[in-house]
Amino acid sequence: MAAAVVGEAYPMRPDSVSLRIVASHILFVLLPVYLAATSPPTAILFLLYLWFGITMQGLLNLMHECAHYHVFQRRRGSDVLGQWILGPLMVADFDKYRRLHWAHHRNLGSDADPKYTYRVEILGWRLPFVLVTCLVGVEAFRKFIYQRGGDREVAASPSSRQWIVRTCLVHTVFGASLVAVAYGAGAGDIRAATLQGAVAYGFVYAYGMMSLTIFVATLRAIAEHQDSPDAPLAVGEAVLRNLKCGPWGRLILGCYGFAEHATHHWEPAIPYYHLERATENLADRDRQFAPRDTYVSVLTAQVTWARTGARSSTPRRGPRGDADGR
Repeated sequence: MAAAVVGEAYPMRPDSVSLRIVASHILFVLLPVYLAATSPPTAILFLLYLWFGITMQGLLNLMHECAHYHVFQRRRGSDVLGQWILGPLMVADFDKYRRLHWAHHRNLGSDADPKYTYRVEILGWRLPFVLVTCLVGVEAFRKFIYQRGGDREVAASPSSRQWIVRTCLVHTVFGASLVAVAYGAGAGDIRAATLQGAVAYGFVYAYGMMSLTIFVATLRAIAEHQDSPDAPLAVGEAVLRNLKCGPWGRLILGCYGFAEHATHHWEPAIPYYHLERATENLADRDRQFAPRDTYVSVLTAQVTWARTGARSSTPRRGPRGDADGR
């Protein structure tokens, strides 16, 4: 599909709408961190950790949309959001992430595909093992190191040190705002406010992201690309799925068009808010694009079904379009 046709059939929406949605989503995800700063640690802190850690995965999806220039009409808007807010919040080099993600689109399912997450096995006992590696921070460390390379072509193009400066600035402001909220909520003195802010930042935010967010993101990637008995469209070692998604599944895993993942890989130039309609159009011509399973049903199959290498369907074609939407 040519870019001109995509632009005519699936136009970008007004930036004011995107800004409202993005701002509301970011505030919703960060709210439990600020709530944790308003009082000394109690048992509620664990619930706030769950809230943030699980929903933060949705902001990873939003960063993906920035990488494709799909959030705002001008590309600069997606760059600013990715480089100055989402990337720093994830402690990620956004520009490097973009190059790695485009390499994933170009090399989907091949040995050159830099995305390794969907190859993680969760069959039987391996699922709790993956959870433990996330809870103790092993997977977070692996991902941080991996963003420095992960693909020979990407690693050969060194990233700017500006991302480190941006990350330090954002986290300084973020940490200071938590202390200010704690002090304003009646912490008593600056020492108590600093302690409450540090607990909110360290446990709810930092540990929530390095443990739960990475675990949920791993499950999402597995559901989208790992083989299973449903034998959907295949591209090399990867598969492509469109998934049924209710409100909670959409909020946690499938937001920003991730539930329509096969359609996104087929037509990466289409903004996420048009992917449901694009999926219907593709499914009219090829029923393999019709959503049949949910994230839960696919992941259940991954836990209970041992892959044998056999398929009930074979690959027929590969995705088309450029990852940057051009």
